[in-house]
Amino acid sequence: ASAAFPCTMRGAVTPALLSLLSSRPFMPPDSDHLSPVSLSAFFVHTPPLARPAYCMGRRGAILACSAAALVQWNSAPAVASASVTQSRFVQESRAAFAAFERGDYVEAETQWRRVSDAFPNEALAHANLATCLIINASEQMTLGELPTGIAHDRLQAALEAIEKATSLGATDALLLNARGNTLGLLQRWDEARAEYDASAAVSSRDFESIPRSNAALISFQTGDLERVEREARTLMRRDPRFVDSVALLAAAKWSRGDVKGAAQAFERLCEEPQLCARYASISVVLGRWTPRAVEAYRGLLREPSIQLTVQNARAMP
Repeated sequence: ASAAFPCTMRGAVTPALLSLLSSRPFMPPDSDHLSPVSLSAFFVHTPPLARPAYCMGRRGAILACSAAALVQWNSAPAVASASVTQSRFVQESRAAFAAFERGDYVEAETQWRRVSDAFPNEALAHANLATCLIINASEQMTLGELPTGIAHDRLQAALEAIEKATSLGATDALLLNARGNTLGLLQRWDEARAEYDASAAVSSRDFESIPRSNAALISFQTGDLERVEREARTLMRRDPRFVDSVALLAAAKWSRGDVKGAAQAFERLCEEPQLCARYASISVVLGRWTPRAVEAYRGLLREPSIQLTVQNARAMP
């Protein structure tokens, strides 16, 4: 899945999405840093298989879906082929997978670049190089500002790696979502949303929520709040456990001046005290949501009716 959209961005207010990994570093609750994958580079969110959906890691959505891609493709039959070339590819890829798994994304980028140079016809190598480039670029960015310098160069290199993987036949939902993440970080909003829509169109049901929520976050950024509400309701219906959609609906309603409707939506989050506590803090969306969505959620949390709902949830046994 946002996400999301989802990067440790200095001064950031925002992937992304999909913790199929066993573990990952956590972001301090007071951090304004971007978390790599939901747009949230925004742009990837916690996928249905990674419940609870409100758990959040320092590298949010980007890392989420990225990690999923690494894990999934690492076990793909093509990679496990008995051919000599594939055997060599598997051997040469081990250090790259190991670096990613231990959270050393700079080393993982170096290793995947080496592997992609050695095996230029392996789509997996280029796709995973792109994943690492996106994560590392997001570490050097500030939300709301266009990437420059090394961060910009890494994102451009990520797009090139994705194009190479695509030309070699890799055209699945994860790769389309990754392209959306990259374009989102470059603030090429319309192009990013088109990629998320394409990803959702070919996604399996257990991944579909990620690109859908990422597309909704892009719509929030571009001001199409009607679509945000529509997508949030669709997500709530199709994937009731994807709780980010409820928060997104509340934020969209608040942005449209419907404070009562926003409060009613937020009350759904507070039916479970632990979930309410998580979503009562702006940190739950930092590093995962687009800038305007984050600011809307910040405003929502300041509403007296929302604060009262949170207080009541805290008093529950």
